[in-house]
Amino acid sequence: MTGRGDSHDTGLDRAAWRWLWAGVLLLCAVLLAGKLAPQSPWRGAIDTRITAMLPAQERSPLAARAESLEDTANRLVMLVGARDASATSLKQRDAAAQALRQAFTPLATLDDGKSLKSLRLPAEVQPALIAPRLAELSDEQWQARALRQLFQPGGQRDLIHDPFGLAGAWQDWLTPANLSLSGGQLLLRAPTSSGEQPDSGYRLISATLTGSAYAMGDQQALEQAVNGVKADYPDVRLLRSGLVFHASAGAQQARQEMSTIGLGSLIGVLLLLWAVFRTPRRLPLLLVPVATGVLFALPLTWWAFGSLHVLTLAFGASLIGISIDYVLHLECMRRLATNGRGGLAALWPGLTLGLCSSLAAYLAITLTPMPGLRQMGMFAALGLIGAWLSVRLWLPQLPLPAQATREDSPAARAAGCLARAIPGKRSWQALGLLLLTALASLYGLRSDDRLTQLNPSPASLIDEQREVQRLLAEPDGLRYLIVQAEDDAALLTRLQALEGTFQQLDAQQQLGRWASLAQQLPTLAQQQANLGAMRERTRTLLPQVLRQAGLPAALLTRAEQAIESAHPLRPADWVTLPAGEMGQRLWLDSRTAAIGIVRFGDVTAEGSAALARLAAGDDRLEYVDQVARLSTTLGSIRSEMAWLVSAAVVVISLLLALRYRRSTWRALLPPLGGLVLTLAALTLAGVGLNLFHLLGLLLVLGIGLDAGIFCAEHPARSAEKDRSEDTASRASQASLLAISLSCASSLLAFGLLSFSQTPALAALGLACLVGLTATWCLVPFARS
Repeated sequence: MTGRGDSHDTGLDRAAWRWLWAGVLLLCAVLLAGKLAPQSPWRGAIDTRITAMLPAQERSPLAARAESLEDTANRLVMLVGARDASATSLKQRDAAAQALRQAFTPLATLDDGKSLKSLRLPAEVQPALIAPRLAELSDEQWQARALRQLFQPGGQRDLIHDPFGLAGAWQDWLTPANLSLSGGQLLLRAPTSSGEQPDSGYRLISATLTGSAYAMGDQQALEQAVNGVKADYPDVRLLRSGLVFHASAGAQQARQEMSTIGLGSLIGVLLLLWAVFRTPRRLPLLLVPVATGVLFALPLTWWAFGSLHVLTLAFGASLIGISIDYVLHLECMRRLATNGRGGLAALWPGLTLGLCSSLAAYLAITLTPMPGLRQMGMFAALGLIGAWLSVRLWLPQLPLPAQATREDSPAARAAGCLARAIPGKRSWQALGLLLLTALASLYGLRSDDRLTQLNPSPASLIDEQREVQRLLAEPDGLRYLIVQAEDDAALLTRLQALEGTFQQLDAQQQLGRWASLAQQLPTLAQQQANLGAMRERTRTLLPQVLRQAGLPAALLTRAEQAIESAHPLRPADWVTLPAGEMGQRLWLDSRTAAIGIVRFGDVTAEGSAALARLAAGDDRLEYVDQVARLSTTLGSIRSEMAWLVSAAVVVISLLLALRYRRSTWRALLPPLGGLVLTLAALTLAGVGLNLFHLLGLLLVLGIGLDAGIFCAEHPARSAEKDRSEDTASRASQASLLAISLSCASSLLAFGLLSFSQTPALAALGLACLVGLTATWCLVPFARS
């Protein structure tokens, strides 16, 4: 074994610092155990919400209240369909639906069974509410209807409070035409255009989770229940809608990518280390900085934020490829340039400056207003600090095998081959032309702030959700109109007037579904007119009905007394009734005004613009497009990140200029060249620049600066061409080998993210894949 270096320790080489670092890691292990232990009062949660990544939205107080009504995180809907209209398929469908109900019982409260039974209204308001199909009936038809209520099997026989059967007609009007109660279960019939047979359809299961949609235990139990029914009834069609399914898919995808990306990166790095260093027994020791970096970052980040986002874990899995860089520089320097610690003094300044430049890139992420990105930046920064401290304090103490410093070792041969890559004059000319072309192409750079980059759900699950919303004719509520009026009467009148505008937009195919109180309640003036008409019919028509039915005339007096006490139904009272549950998300309680909400489903860009113009011309209207608002937020953060990148480049360039003077270009060529070439590649490929591409560019900047700094610290020596064995030449070759291994390991770590199914991570990985490849190719130019 070779010696370990100096006989006495100074500065960070003292044993006390090594023991102190070990104590810090032990404390971190205790903190991590407190978050993971099942019975711990500090047990932490894994957050799967995409919205948790977003900053607090700037919105009016009314908009904030309106969106709080949409808190349906624990609601879920499932539709169970038959393969065809045969009796066997329908029986299988009903059995599968019943099995799902039983499986959901321990996890959720089923609430779809009460949906139709709860539509009856109190007797004192029913006379004010007449279904539209009854409005044009003649006196003779009203009398015939009253008699049918008495003698028809299953008819209503409430001669005192509802002699004309208004309740049944009103219930039919409120119930969607394709929804009915059959066999004790709700049956939702598909539109005929979908190819379903008229007697086919879906069993509807609506439930509310008793736990949380973000609790992994509840997610797994729900998935097991659904998968069990799928296995038992493979021929039925299941459609899912609900946040819990998206959260479960996101958590499962994150776990899978943690294992595939993290494991792939680790295997790739191990193969690299084995191919170059050929010391299998030493490989686990070289991974100690990776483990300590994760151990240092994970509990501190978890405790700082309270919960840990799954994207942080997936992103943190790629930390393996970066934290190994410090190991590579140390190992290459010890093997090729020195036999111990005594010759490492020239390594630490560059390694420390590389850490600082990488931290500058990661810490810039923490300056964004997005909580998820701040968490990712903190995790990465702490992980790098932990890895660097382990490399600085512990690894130099490990003795090297005797064969590691041989001149014919694989590491020495690889370094010698890489050192021969010295670009000539034509290569420089080609590089200059390439960079000029890349800069010119940036004129066509465009941005892309669509929200799809934040949605990690599988396309199949998104399609299922859309199909459920289409069949139920439910608006998603991402766009809505807040309508204010002086009182209830004025509000219902205004909402009814707006229906004409919405119908025009619908006729122009600019607006799909919408939900409004005007679709559930007539105006108060219309209700008063209905009351007057029903009182008149009770006075004039009901006596004839009683005579024809052979009933005592005394019933007329009781019916007249009942209808005299009837009154209109106001919105505030409507939403408190079981039948008005559907209107709760369309009403804002206020003491100073009457406030209604119109929620929209599919809206085209033209339709959204028309609604915005409608609200802009009236201070009593407020149109909110959450999709556009979030896209604007992402665009603002992207612009902010672009300024952060520019500011980081300027500051770091000035700091590097203070140290390297004329050689500053060596440190700046790999990172800046990598940034320019990446942006040019995205532009030429027609890919719009988004926030996560910029995050990738920040990482390229940090890793490229690390490579550039060592190019400036240890540039190529002319002696290398003569194969001189002087110390400076060996240090330069060691640095080149470490830079190459570093770029390769970083490509394994971040380049693999480009294969992620999460759009945000895929965008980040694509930028890193292109940028790190370009950075690596520019290293020979920076050394020459």
